[in-house]
Amino acid sequence: MIRITSLALALALGLTGAQAMAQDYGNGEEGQQDPGMEQSQQPADFSDEELQQFVNLQDSIGEIREEYVSQIEAAESEDKARQLQQEAQSEMVSAIEDAGMSVQEYNAIAVAYNSNPDIQERVDEMASE
Repeated sequence: MIRITSLALALALGLTGAQAMAQDYGNGEEGQQDPGMEQSQQPADFSDEELQQFVNLQDSIGEIREEYVSQIEAAESEDKARQLQQEAQSEMVSAIEDAGMSVQEYNAIAVAYNSNPDIQERVDEMASE
């Protein structure tokens, strides 16, 4: 199974650290959704080519996440952590765009992967090939 971590998704979506932590650890308000995610929860119908691009990007995104996560956690200040998050986000955006996919497309698939069992199954199947 592909592991799309909340940090990677948050960085790709440009969320703040507080929102990312709320996603990681839950904010105690189950049932409430982030208003920004509302439009992304429409039924998703992605081509096999789009999903394969998404699968192919997971190594790059994972490497960027690995490179930055410990630096962000060890940051001496909130400003430094925010700067590192922005650097990571910029690298992720470049990786996505260099692969020929828009950030919006990538984010839509990432959200669908985490919320739509059919998309998750298709992506996981492609990843295991």
